[in-house]
Amino acid sequence: MTGANFLQESYDVVICGGGLAGQTLARQLRRAVPDQSILLVDRLNRPLPESAFKVGESSVELGAHYLSEKLGLSDYFNTRHLFKCGLRYFLGDTNGPFHERPEYGLSGFPKVHSYQIDRGMLENDLRAMNQADGVHLLEGADVSDVALGSNGQHHVVEIVDKSTSQSRKIEAKWVVDASGRRRLLQKKLGLDRKKVKGRCSSSWFRYEGRIDISDMVPAGETAWHARVPERNRYFSTNHIINKGYWVWFIPLGSGNTSVGIVALDEIHPFSEYNTYPRSLEWLRHHEPVVYDFVKDLPPMDFKCLNGYSYTSKQVYSIDRWACVGEAGVFSDPFYSPGNDMIGFGNSMVTSMIKQDAEGTLTPKLVDEYNWFLIGLNDSLTDKIQQIYPLFGHPPATAAKLVWDNAAAWGILCPQMFNSTFLDPFGKHAQLRAVTARFFALTNRMHKMFSDWAQRAPGNLTFGFFNYLSLDFLHKYRARNLRSGKEMPELLADARQNMAIIEELAQALFLIAVEDVMPEQLHRFPKDTWLNAWHVGLDPERWDSDGLFAPESAPRDFGPIREQIRALLRNRSEASHADLRQTEHALASM
Repeated sequence: MTGANFLQESYDVVICGGGLAGQTLARQLRRAVPDQSILLVDRLNRPLPESAFKVGESSVELGAHYLSEKLGLSDYFNTRHLFKCGLRYFLGDTNGPFHERPEYGLSGFPKVHSYQIDRGMLENDLRAMNQADGVHLLEGADVSDVALGSNGQHHVVEIVDKSTSQSRKIEAKWVVDASGRRRLLQKKLGLDRKKVKGRCSSSWFRYEGRIDISDMVPAGETAWHARVPERNRYFSTNHIINKGYWVWFIPLGSGNTSVGIVALDEIHPFSEYNTYPRSLEWLRHHEPVVYDFVKDLPPMDFKCLNGYSYTSKQVYSIDRWACVGEAGVFSDPFYSPGNDMIGFGNSMVTSMIKQDAEGTLTPKLVDEYNWFLIGLNDSLTDKIQQIYPLFGHPPATAAKLVWDNAAAWGILCPQMFNSTFLDPFGKHAQLRAVTARFFALTNRMHKMFSDWAQRAPGNLTFGFFNYLSLDFLHKYRARNLRSGKEMPELLADARQNMAIIEELAQALFLIAVEDVMPEQLHRFPKDTWLNAWHVGLDPERWDSDGLFAPESAPRDFGPIREQIRALLRNRSEASHADLRQTEHALASM
């Protein structure tokens, strides 16, 4: 039991698990409440394996901000891990040439960074950092049980040395479960809840070296290679998608490559890809170009997970226990939200421990934190898994991706960048009052996206959809991904975001009408202003639903519609029409 000789009889905080959630929480606590004693217990001894250790390598802007800025690790991530060239999606015909598939992604690296992370490298480094900062790290030990105290009593944590089977008990004022899918406290208290809809599963494996999807396209296809210069597609989180599934290619800082399959069980049963040979066979059937690309590569590992998403009845308690990371909830990985959820969860736990030390923690705050994290997890999972059937319809999927980018950057990111979620009765309540109507609108839009996809194929498609070449979205992102804002600016931003989102909803609706029912476009003259909360693709309901009875003052959403429409083309147009977009896309980065 490495480090057992320094064990105290009692700690302010005992963290049960030394994965990413536990290690980042320990660092955050050490920075926020440096006088608190912290013990972190993990089953594994160092060195942890690199390259083929844990899945969850991709971060997006929110989680990257938490890791780099909230934890003070910007220099570390900039030197030890890879800058990410955004999220990238390849849709359409799975049997034709790869370069002819519609592509949604960026031409270059965005100015606000996110990272591709080697989990083994990161967790080794975090352990060393935490130890150097005074966190007591106990490796090669297992938390076998926790006797929870109540009414101010300390908890008793039972720890077993994995090499000798000897056990000892430690008292803890706070106990935090970071045990991952073991979910020690969740299962002890009967709090875990499985999702009942939209069950998805996954398999994944790592390959040695750089496995670059650009190599699936002949060098002679110079236009395709030129629209993302210097072979930088490799540095994206690459999603190769079709109805009910996506396949990822993610680079690792160690120089190797992660590949995985994620699928909706009702369309692609888990039993079809739950071994490596079966995964290859699944690729051969569904993604033959990808299969030919990887079939002769020896995998470094293979892992799989049946029904990966779950939620919980509770993750925090006024009795001074908490669950973080996968020990609490786990949403769908499609938008790489794992680090986002860790950032939100750890920050709330840090806030509770700090307020408890100051004597100001209240049950009301703990309840609000519970509601926030569980509600966010459940909403993300449901909204993501609703769209898996859309993936066979490129324009509907692109529209959904634009919508979700706007939601993430305008609704969620400002909360992390400015820590407003930690003040649920003040700052967060003020912002929520401005953005509350977004949630009904996004439900309406998701229904429209699903109906749009069911009417495939329509009139529209695309070659290269560079989402940050959309001027309105580029400016929207830049404005929202900034920290240090005071409430007047945040409230002004929120009002502007809601105005843009309302305009975006109407623009996407009219593009959907053009795609699947162009004969109805005459009902929408150039100066049309609609009730975005009543969009839908059933023309017989437009009048009765109130589509033509807006509640807000008319505005011109033509520029948003025109910018998006310029990235689309009619199916009858030449396949190289998107080349006109490439120069503009490169100039916008």
